[in-house]
Amino acid sequence: MEKRINGKTIYSGRVIEVVCDDVGLDDGRTALREIVYHRGGCCIALRDPEDDKYYMVRQYRYAQQTEMLEFCAGKMEKGEDPSVTILRECEEELGVTAENVRSFGYIAPTCGYSSEKIYLFTGDKGKNVGMHLDEDEQIEPEKYSLDEIEEMIFRGEIFDAKTIALVYRLRAGR
Repeated sequence: MEKRINGKTIYSGRVIEVVCDDVGLDDGRTALREIVYHRGGCCIALRDPEDDKYYMVRQYRYAQQTEMLEFCAGKMEKGEDPSVTILRECEEELGVTAENVRSFGYIAPTCGYSSEKIYLFTGDKGKNVGMHLDEDEQIEPEKYSLDEIEEMIFRGEIFDAKTIALVYRLRAGR
């Protein structure tokens, strides 16, 4: 175990807070830990029962400097339950409600320096309600079969970690 001795906030923004802590190690030594605190997010593999295909979104990810194809996902609001976040994101990004939603727990995408947890879900498309994106979002919904998604992962066309983890969970069925 490591125990915080002291630390300071380096940056505090809308999405993240960066902290630099001195920690005490079990053997008496000390070490420096840089942590990115993040409220977390949610991701859903939403299946359309009519054609047995999954909704995905194509969007430009500035941090990666590339366009990415991934399952519908979004950041949690402060104090928001993941099950509320994912329903909101389906309506905003895909323009549909989600039914028969099931949790697959969460992943820690970058556990070495970030507190972020991404909660994984699966579900079925409900009603069409119309997309209502955030002002700065440019998203194109698309649909693919699970086999097509898996092939795109193997070809290196999908490299989003939360999407890959969720495909693994879908294939395992748990």
